[in-house]
Amino acid sequence: MIPFPFIHPRNSWSARVLACLMCLVPALVRAQEAEPAGVQSIALRSGWNAISIQVEPVNTAPAQVFAALPVDKVATYFPSRTPVEFVQDPASQPWKQKGWRAWFAPSLPESLVNDLYAINAGQCYLVHATAPATLTLRGTVIHRRLKWRADSFNFVGFSVDPANPPTFQSWLAGSSAHQPTKRATVYSLDASDKWVPVVNPESTRIQPNTAYWVFCHGGSDYQGPLDVSTPFGVGTQLDFGNVTETLSLRIANLGSTPLALTVLLSPDNALSLSYQQKLPNLGEQLSVPLGASNDLGTLEAGANKTLRLTLDRAALLQPSAAAVLTVRDDAGTLIQIPVTGKQP
Repeated sequence: MIPFPFIHPRNSWSARVLACLMCLVPALVRAQEAEPAGVQSIALRSGWNAISIQVEPVNTAPAQVFAALPVDKVATYFPSRTPVEFVQDPASQPWKQKGWRAWFAPSLPESLVNDLYAINAGQCYLVHATAPATLTLRGTVIHRRLKWRADSFNFVGFSVDPANPPTFQSWLAGSSAHQPTKRATVYSLDASDKWVPVVNPESTRIQPNTAYWVFCHGGSDYQGPLDVSTPFGVGTQLDFGNVTETLSLRIANLGSTPLALTVLLSPDNALSLSYQQKLPNLGEQLSVPLGASNDLGTLEAGANKTLRLTLDRAALLQPSAAAVLTVRDDAGTLIQIPVTGKQP
């Protein structure tokens, strides 16, 4: 409870002050709520870099995100109604075209026309560095599903395991919309700052934190060989709030080979979560605490399963708590889902 001084109703100036303070109360309450924290480190080479952001910075302003780094230009693309039929090299200044937004460092005269005001998770960016550097993002882990624009190139990044990145061929094999036809489907940014086709998708591995131009033939909702969706299939997090006891994740294998699944919670003591596991040959359900690493077994090709998670709200030591749930397979997929819960 925020103490307010006595304000006489005839004092209009005091009334205005009170109104402003009352507007601040929701923001102060939100600031006290726990967020699923994460850190993302991205190596930047000298020249242009195509990067994919997975952590929402605490301060999203470009000047703050790239403070003290040798970064002078940043651009991103927001899909318009006109499909992208070919990709332009960064040196050709594509941000002058419709759909692009750009930020320039204050030292550049172009900064007068800056129209990119935030660096957000789930978005891809072109970042120009004048020297090698490491971009470290600290903030909130956010899960956003890929939204493909039909019959167009899409500027996207992929949720892959840095320790075991898959090839483009294995990742895209489950989708007819992303198969090469008369031209390459995937373009990557090379060391000379040019977009070049991935001509050997069967051996070229997807790099984490990296953005690519990927063509989509027709419509698609493909998320990769392992598709993890939150309730209703469109959510970006698991929020138990202060009432809900059980929430579910739907996990589907859209590939052609079995996938060995593991799930982990980080930090594992932030939320007391458990999931239901069927005992082999018995048909009974066992409640298993979700910890630092849990084996979910093998999911056959074309199959799906529901992971029912239950929160022990009585075990919450703080008014609100948050953690990151990571689902990974042995083929190179790594998906992070934010999880939050509150005391009643």
